[in-house]
Amino acid sequence: ACGYGYPYASVPQEALMKRVYKSKEEPELLRQYRLHNPEETWEHFRRRCRKGYKQVREAILRDQHGLCAYCEVGIKLAEEEGEVDDFRVEHFYPKNATQEHGHNYHLDWRNLLGVCHGGSQPYVPDPEWRYSSQKRDRSCDVPKGGREITNYILNPLKIPGKIRLFRYAEHSGRMYVDEDTCPKDLQGKARSTIRELNLNAPRLMRMRREVIHTLEDQISEELSKGRNLDEVLEMLATICLVPDYNGVTLPFFSVIRWYLGEAAEEVIRSSGVKL
Repeated sequence: ACGYGYPYASVPQEALMKRVYKSKEEPELLRQYRLHNPEETWEHFRRRCRKGYKQVREAILRDQHGLCAYCEVGIKLAEEEGEVDDFRVEHFYPKNATQEHGHNYHLDWRNLLGVCHGGSQPYVPDPEWRYSSQKRDRSCDVPKGGREITNYILNPLKIPGKIRLFRYAEHSGRMYVDEDTCPKDLQGKARSTIRELNLNAPRLMRMRREVIHTLEDQISEELSKGRNLDEVLEMLATICLVPDYNGVTLPFFSVIRWYLGEAAEEVIRSSGVKL
C-alpha cells in the first residue's frame, strides 16, 4: 500500500542522475585547511583533519538529500560491527589532473560529490542488494576511476533540474536518454554518461524494475479504493520526490519522476525545495 510514509520500504535503495544543488559556502574546516595547505592532497586532509572530513560528509549528504550523485542510491551508513558506509567522496575532475591543470582538484569543494561504492564493496549494509561479485555489475565512480572523461559525461552540478533527461523501460529497467525532453546539446553526453558510468549494470536494472513494479501496484491499489488517477499520481509524486523532514529524498528519484509523468513535473515546478 502507498500509505503516507516510505512507499516502497522493501525495495533496494538504488536508482539515476538528478541535479545536485551544492551549497555555495564550503564547509569551514575544509576552507581553513585549504587556505593553510593549498597544495595538500585529499588523502592528507581526510587523515589529518577528521573533523573536517566529517563536516564535508555531512554537507554532501545534506546537499544531495542522501542520494548517490550518479546512481541515486540511498546512501546507507554502517550500523553494525564489520560494516562499512556505502558512501565515499568522489572527485568529479580527477585528482591526478591537478598538476596538469594547475588547480588543486583534491580540495576544491565544487569538485566533491558523494557516491556509493558502485556495487564493489561486500561489507556495506544490505550487501545482498548493494554488492555484486561481477565486474560487469560495477557502476558510478568504479568504472570512471581516475580517467579524464569529464568532457564526455554529465556533471551532476550542471545538468538542468527542471528538465527530465532520461526514460526507462518498464519491463527491463533499462535506462535511455529521453530524446523528447533531453536538450539536443546534452544528448551525446547523456548517452556517454550511461555507458561510462555503467548505469545499465544488471544490478541497477533489476532494482529500477522493482521500483517501477511497486509504483504500478501502488497506483492499482489506490484506484481500487475509488481514488481519481490524477489525485493518486499527485499524491505519489509528493510523497516520493519531496525530501522528508530530515531532508532526505527517496531513492530512484529519476525513475519515479519519469514514471509519474506530468504529476511529477508539476510537483518539481511548484516545490519550494530545489529538487
